[in-house]
Amino acid sequence: MEKINNVAVLIDAENVGAQHAKQVFDEASNYGNVFIKRIFADWSKASVKGWKEEVNRYSMTAEQQFEVSPRKNTIDIALIIQALVILFEKDVDVFFIAAGDSDYTRLVRELRERDKVVIGMGGRNVNQSFVNAFNEFLYFDDGEEEEPKPAGRQARKAKAPQQTPPPAPKEPELIDSKRKSDLHNIIDRLIDNNGKAFYSLISSEMKQKYSDFIPKNFGCNSFKKLMEKLLPCLKRYTAGTEADGTSWYLVRSPKR
Repeated sequence: MEKINNVAVLIDAENVGAQHAKQVFDEASNYGNVFIKRIFADWSKASVKGWKEEVNRYSMTAEQQFEVSPRKNTIDIALIIQALVILFEKDVDVFFIAAGDSDYTRLVRELRERDKVVIGMGGRNVNQSFVNAFNEFLYFDDGEEEEPKPAGRQARKAKAPQQTPPPAPKEPELIDSKRKSDLHNIIDRLIDNNGKAFYSLISSEMKQKYSDFIPKNFGCNSFKKLMEKLLPCLKRYTAGTEADGTSWYLVRSPKR
């Protein structure tokens, strides 16, 4: 019988909003049995009161750490200490850390050096070096806020036709130029060595360079779907599949 991984979830409530609680535990459960759930904050602060209901809903252990003095990383230290206690006292295979603070980078490295899988989760504005410290890094879903509706005279003014329509917003690039260059290099090397660049190898090598290069961060549920999204900007390649239909790969497109 295949062993089910034991997962410890550690949340820094002072830089993770309560609205992300469901996503944190939905994603953490994909890695195994979540049996440790710790959340850290100075619970006397009004800014973390939104977590109270979520702490009860997900049966978390709320760790209290009063702020000794301004600008001191007391929450970070409390989370790091507990992570190390768990490391040496509990049978944990996967640490799932929800935080956007690069002060945890050294902790992540230490856990990985002790052969633990460390998954991170945070906002898209986190430091890239922090992101790449993890085995995998997941981003919070982007919440779309509705624009307030104008009322009264402002509403009538808003309905007036515009003389010149505003330009359509430019579609953001799916990946930046550095990642695109690295992706090209990996694919070219795999094709040179094997004749084909199998998706499984592309995924593995890109994730070694960028721990956030995973389908979920691009709105995809598989690496195949992600490659389908990326192919329009990888015009020099053509996708193919093995006879059994389970292994996908890229080859260079024939020159015209």
